[in-house]
Amino acid sequence: MARPRERDELAATVVAAAEAGSTVAVAGSGHSFTEAALTDGTMIDAGALAGVLEADRDSGLVRVGGGTVLAALNEELHTLGLAMENLGDIDRQTVAGAIATGTHGTGAKLRTSPPRSRRSSW
Repeated sequence: MARPRERDELAATVVAAAEAGSTVAVAGSGHSFTEAALTDGTMIDAGALAGVLEADRDSGLVRVGGGTVLAALNEELHTLGLAMENLGDIDRQTVAGAIATGTHGTGAKLRTSPPRSRRSSW
């Protein structure tokens, strides 16, 4: 189990696992009931890689850590005078977990979020 606190530490953990021939899995908030995060190799807890890293109020684009839980993101966005355009009824997933599992909001005419390249820096 690895709990990196910054991006360089995360990268070093992944490199070390690859050099050892080990697999890597990331455990988000533990919301999913599937075996998606199970591994016999290195398990990464991304919880410390969380929070708003950068926010542009004019464009509405926000860069966040992948370990950010959607409920916490909503609170942080509120303090910035921003909000997510669309969110499903469950907010316990991490941003990275929501992206990895294809979590979506509701409403046929509402986007889930900005392009993937803008969602997470981790």
